[in-house]
Amino acid sequence: MEKKVNRFIKLYPWYKGLTGDLLFYVAIGTLFLRVVRGLTSSELVTMTTVSTVAAIALQFPMLWVIKRLGNTASVRISGIALVMSALCFTFGTDFYVIMLGAVFRNISQTMCQPIFVALENNLYLVNRRDEFIKIRASGNTCYSVLTMIVSFIASPLFNVHRFLPMLCCIASTVIGLIMSFFMADCSDSDIITSKAQKSRAKVGYGKLVLLAVLSYGVFFALVNEGQTDQKLFIEGELMSAFSVDNAALILGIILAVSRIIRVISNMVFVKIYTRMKQTIGNLLASLMFASFVLSVLGSLVPNTAVKFTVMALGYVIILFCRDPFTLYIQDIIFENTPKEQHQTLLTMLRFGVKLATAALGIAASMLLLQFEFIVVIAILGIFAIAEIVISVWLYKTVKASQKESCEVQ
Repeated sequence: MEKKVNRFIKLYPWYKGLTGDLLFYVAIGTLFLRVVRGLTSSELVTMTTVSTVAAIALQFPMLWVIKRLGNTASVRISGIALVMSALCFTFGTDFYVIMLGAVFRNISQTMCQPIFVALENNLYLVNRRDEFIKIRASGNTCYSVLTMIVSFIASPLFNVHRFLPMLCCIASTVIGLIMSFFMADCSDSDIITSKAQKSRAKVGYGKLVLLAVLSYGVFFALVNEGQTDQKLFIEGELMSAFSVDNAALILGIILAVSRIIRVISNMVFVKIYTRMKQTIGNLLASLMFASFVLSVLGSLVPNTAVKFTVMALGYVIILFCRDPFTLYIQDIIFENTPKEQHQTLLTMLRFGVKLATAALGIAASMLLLQFEFIVVIAILGIFAIAEIVISVWLYKTVKASQKESCEVQ
């Protein structure tokens, strides 16, 4: 058993790096679908919308499957879904087959959530639970490094041969699937079977859990929408100030720097979290607010160099916050709830993000029909203030819960 657990821990960072998303597709996907498959902007938007709605509708059916099959089998199903997604995107010539690929991608992202529960269960078995954040961060670092490398080589590969990046994408998903068969949840909580386990698995949606779900949903809705809108905002400002070639070059530099910053954020997070603990949530929420402020203020600066430096800094900050906030919320959930509830709670976190992102995306789209990007970014900043309030509330609730537990003991 110990040998299997150690193998799981060693493979986890590489597995997370290869299966965190569709490598190569995330860098070249829309270009591939436009150029090779001839999809229009309308079809791309429809594909994203339909797959998101399908993901929301399938959240709880997939949770039912996860509970009955267990963590190990669910992770392997996730790997199969990711391979199917890559195949549909690469070889699908019909729009509906390509859209099925987007649905498979969302299914994989939900079905892979038990890998985090399996990691924690295995760490408990070898008395290494205190390394949970460190190992999770190493997985995120591996993924961010791989995506950074891919962002540099995907376009040259596409120019060599249109299908080459997508074939690399398929290869990475197949390697991830093979790795999943050498990783297992070795605990008796892999599949919850006993009446006692089922009783403990029933989630009581107390104040702490509800605040964690709310904070996570609002934060990532703002991150997802903010990342897209800030990129488009910068792109528009660049196009009005430079030629198309120069604008593309500067935007490419900004995106490359943001990838490097994301790698750094994962590398330094463990040290920061060790010192700050739960207060890091307040810091990350404040940084996100600062990101929107910098984007708005930067766009108003007349000096071109200062203007785009400040706007780029705003975009980079939001990438810095992304992965650490996930680790922070998951650690709070895992430390303050029974492990039998973790499968359900991870699904609830993801469900909350999907709903909040869909709602915020619709609102932003409607606003853009009448207002400029700067107005939308400013409104996102106002919502970021609400997230700071929620984060502080969550912090106080966690501290009160920990104090209560100490008094009981």
